[in-house]
Amino acid sequence: MKIHSIWDNGGKTFDRYTAVYDKMDGQYNLMVGMSEHPFHPCGFGIHDSCLPGDHLGKQIKFEELPPDCQRCVAQDLEET
Repeated sequence: MKIHSIWDNGGKTFDRYTAVYDKMDGQYNLMVGMSEHPFHPCGFGIHDSCLPGDHLGKQIKFEELPPDCQRCVAQDLEET
């Protein structure tokens, strides 16, 4: 599995960051939606499927993700 795209909605929702993977689940891409601290007890991180696009916010680079979000995505990529 590889990263297809990464998105930042600028804080419009608690799950501000979305990492979309190239692996498909039917017609949708697998993804993880995250808050800035997805491992924190009050944070948010959930896997689902989606269609990538501007509705997820602005496309950003992996390096622009907060460190905890980078760790979350890296763990996903290691597990596959």
